[in-house]
Amino acid sequence: MTILKPYELWALTPLEFNKWRRENDLNDLLNYFQKTLPHFDEWLTENSLTIDFILQTDKTGDFFYWDKEVFLFKTIKEAIVSYFFIPIENRKHEKQIESHKSIVYENEHPEYFKFKPYFLWVKWKYKLDKPIKTTYSGDLETFRYIGSASPDLPEISTQVIAPGITVLKLGGLKIKEWGELNNRNLDFTNLDFLEIKGKSKGDEIKIFYSSFRNLILSNAEAKFSKFYQSEFTNLYTVNSRLYGIGFYNCSIFKAYFESTSISNLIVENCCSNNFSFNRVEVENFEYVPPKREYHCNIITTYKTISDNYKRLRMLFQSNGQQQEVSKAFYYERLYEMKNSWADTRFLQSFTSIWKINKEYGFSALKYNFKTLFKSISDFVSFIIWGFGERPVRIFTSTLISIFIYSIIYKFSDITVNTVSCIETNLDWVNSIYFSIVTFTTLGLGDINPLYSSDFYKLIVGSEALLGAFFMGLIVAGFANKSRY
Repeated sequence: MTILKPYELWALTPLEFNKWRRENDLNDLLNYFQKTLPHFDEWLTENSLTIDFILQTDKTGDFFYWDKEVFLFKTIKEAIVSYFFIPIENRKHEKQIESHKSIVYENEHPEYFKFKPYFLWVKWKYKLDKPIKTTYSGDLETFRYIGSASPDLPEISTQVIAPGITVLKLGGLKIKEWGELNNRNLDFTNLDFLEIKGKSKGDEIKIFYSSFRNLILSNAEAKFSKFYQSEFTNLYTVNSRLYGIGFYNCSIFKAYFESTSISNLIVENCCSNNFSFNRVEVENFEYVPPKREYHCNIITTYKTISDNYKRLRMLFQSNGQQQEVSKAFYYERLYEMKNSWADTRFLQSFTSIWKINKEYGFSALKYNFKTLFKSISDFVSFIIWGFGERPVRIFTSTLISIFIYSIIYKFSDITVNTVSCIETNLDWVNSIYFSIVTFTTLGLGDINPLYSSDFYKLIVGSEALLGAFFMGLIVAGFANKSRY
């Protein structure tokens, strides 16, 4: 392999850069995958692929990332060959693509075929959820960075991606503008300690499986860029503008935004924490949390997500976006509740006591009782009115409560004296009416219940208390704007 330094690679034109990668590091990378990934040759054969063809597209990551079948289009315009990948959402989407392909690509009549990305294929055919074997990190479901050398020295730092190959180093220097990333195949690269200034060009940038540790955007304008399954640690943006940026299934640990304008930014299914916003203008920041972070347990995942929503709530609040503040607060409390439920461990507490570790065991029990009480309280708040952010739920809860009590009254042996002094059992109409009057604490006096048991007195009294509680929540839900 021809060895070039990062500054020499960035000095190449995009065409020269991609050609160099095809002939050097990417060729070595795919050959390494061929030797180490299970059933790799079979995947190539079944999907009518070759390593040479994958290299030819200059879009290596697309052949591995997607969790659905993909259409690959090849177009030729003015002697320039281009490749486009379209993941198929469903059967209807597939038919739409096939019927409109010539219109979409300006009547170029492109060549196209359908294939299964590697990780999807190996899971579908061999039930391998974690096909990548590593010595120190265990089995992995996808490519992840598992080691580095000299991580604090930009000039010589390296990054190793599972299953165990060092990726091309392109970081440790400054580039004059974000547009330098355009039309370059930057999949599977080490872009650590890269500093970018200047404006972006209009072309969309897509980068898969790369490392961006200590990336700095200073006085930069970044547009229409998407990052897939990449790793970011200590991301700094200062005096910059981000527009149409997307992070998908990435790891983002410590991201600092200062004096920055953010528009249409998406963070979806990313392991992320420690967002920091200082003098940031934001418009349309979409955060979709992961179901579980691969590097930690579910409790830590819930806690991290709750903290992320808290930081976003404060960001939206500083920008006066009340609707976004309300949504962020709702999910902040929701994941706090999930964290409380997941953190309650009575079995471990009893086990500790059983093993004669009484001091720890009783301390753990006390903590778990507090956690359980908070969890129940949060759950009730969530169900009744969505932590104050869904006050309309109170009306649903009210109707359900009235209906449940109506059923109790209908099938009880409570009799009533009506205004005509006739003693009778409650029918459905009077049961519902009596439940409404009791719930709203009106006490009109036209129905006087006669109880056969003191138990039914407690039932009627509990409905009156519940009704008074709900009426207070209705007022608080629509009037309280200072809960943030």
